[in-house]
Amino acid sequence: MDEVYEKNDQIIEEDQVDILQLKDKNIPKGLIPLEDLFDQDDVARKNTLVPIEKGVEDVNIGIAEKPKMIKLSKSLSPKVKERYIHLLSEFSDVFVWDYADLKEHDRQII
Repeated sequence: MDEVYEKNDQIIEEDQVDILQLKDKNIPKGLIPLEDLFDQDDVARKNTLVPIEKGVEDVNIGIAEKPKMIKLSKSLSPKVKERYIHLLSEFSDVFVWDYADLKEHDRQII
């Protein structure tokens, strides 16, 4: 008996599903088995992101009366740092900077 899968409320039988078949049991170059990255509880085996507080600086993209503080790495080149500041300043209205900003949005959207 064929297995049956549900996809977006549609019933799909196994013979209609494309399955990647490898010629051998080798994983293609560039892919890593998930078992190497996560344990059986789906917790990362090693934390690859380690924040370094010493290498971070505060930058205000708002005004003095209403600051909008962001943190940028000190190791960024001045050109890249300026591009980040410009990008975040341009789209600063999409971020919530304090609790008062949350009250302005429709709760059904959030």
